[in-house]
Amino acid sequence: MQITIKHSLVDPETIKHILTNYDLSGDIHCEYLAKGLNDTYFVMDEKKEMYIFRLYRAGWRDYSAISFELQALLHLHEQDFAVSYPIQKKNGQLINELEAPEGKRYGVLFSYTEGDRPEINAANSEVIGGTLGRLHRLSSDLSPEHERGFELDTNHLLDEPEAVISPVIEKYMDADALRIFKTVVENTKADLAELDLEKGFCHGDFHNHNMHIHDDTISVFDFDSCAVGYRGYDIAVSWWNLKNNYRSLEEECWDAFLQGYLAERNLSGAEMKSLPLFITARRIWLMGTMLNNNDVWGTNWINKRSLMLFIGQLRTDRLGDEDLRELDNTGKGSGEV
Repeated sequence: MQITIKHSLVDPETIKHILTNYDLSGDIHCEYLAKGLNDTYFVMDEKKEMYIFRLYRAGWRDYSAISFELQALLHLHEQDFAVSYPIQKKNGQLINELEAPEGKRYGVLFSYTEGDRPEINAANSEVIGGTLGRLHRLSSDLSPEHERGFELDTNHLLDEPEAVISPVIEKYMDADALRIFKTVVENTKADLAELDLEKGFCHGDFHNHNMHIHDDTISVFDFDSCAVGYRGYDIAVSWWNLKNNYRSLEEECWDAFLQGYLAERNLSGAEMKSLPLFITARRIWLMGTMLNNNDVWGTNWINKRSLMLFIGQLRTDRLGDEDLRELDNTGKGSGEV
């Protein structure tokens, strides 16, 4: 029987061989650090210089999409923004190609960001907000030469995940739950369409798990979700993180975050109105991404209980939605959730 490989784990010794293409000093230490949508390796040379090697999942990002990301990182680095940036090989190139059993994979060596994950408190939240505001301001003149393949727009954040999520809700729940979900998607899109929103370069996953703090400076990494898109979405991801993981600190830390952000970049009234809508979009995008990548997150969590929680969060996001109230008044949508 022929075995099909969906995702291989590449031995650190192979990564060390790839690293001979770089100007690193002496014997190289390399260890597998983390599994995610991509594989991450920790690297240290003989002079104790530290790096991160990312091996992109086959079929996840193509050469052009990765080149877009790397160009953006170099643009920020050249403006003294604290970011994990790509390291050139001896030949001046940035991207390695590896023929894995499942297909072509790309690898990039990045600088290492010192420090630790910032604790969520008011003081750090203000610094985090200021960091995102500065990222948006410094990237306003970015003109990528490469195609990313997607934007952080309603198609990517709502339409594409809806196509993945809807069959799962239909399988595990009832027609009323599916109707609620589709109503939330359509009404969120309609509300966003009424707002004049700025687009620009975005990190795409900006929260404290993707940054380190050292000497009161935030260094940002993991731009794997970056793209041109709605700046409001980029901001809302941090609010979503507070709501989901730091509920008791949400109000204080969100106010501090906004104070830091506004010190670097103004927000229009339309952008402020968009933030709660983009929290809903974040929930939907994340659910779609997790369902669509079961070789990362598995399938054991996909059940009626988790989907009821998801639908409940969407309804809480849109407490004033007249269409959802109408569903309740007609007896629809009141059973499963």
